Amino acid sequence: MNYIISNKQVFEQAQLRPVSDVQFSEEELQNGMKLAVSKVDETLSLYLVDIDGQKKFDVRWDDSSELFNGWYSAWDNFSWCLNIVNSEK
Repeated sequence: MNYIISNKQVFEQAQLRPVSDVQFSEEELQNGMKLAVSKVDETLSLYLVDIDGQKKFDVRWDDSSELFNGWYSAWDNFSWCLNIVNSEK
């Protein structure tokens, strides 16, 4: 496994059912909830964010960020980025 799970409970929930009931702390409302981060490049991470009351997944890498409505699209993008990072290092 080339990533570290930061929030196992929400990470697993996202794979099985909607995350609309996930509660955020005040800090997580501002910055998002980190779900996973690359072991090779700490700037590559997968977050759950709340945008106007809607939960979305945010793949962040360096200074870029891409939002996804669904887990599978976000996970595919995060995995793709992981493969690039791992092949570069």
